[in-house]
Amino acid sequence: MSANATTLPATTAPGGTATTNVASATKTDWAPTAKVGVGALAAAITTLIIAFWKSATAAEAAAITTLITFAVQYLIPDRK
Repeated sequence: MSANATTLPATTAPGGTATTNVASATKTDWAPTAKVGVGALAAAITTLIIAFWKSATAAEAAAITTLITFAVQYLIPDRK
């Protein structure tokens, strides 16, 4: 993969001049927080547990996984 900038469609500025929007594809300063990591882990564990729970339908499994993931992420404090 190359790290080139992506050019978005040109827009017209209020003065009538055309501008080009450039989105940087090289921005790498994003990192998952503890909330994201714990939420993903909770979802994975819940999914594995529900997989052995034969009486659950797909919709029930998705609902349970979503609720447990939300609850776990809610309990993890935000970093400030």
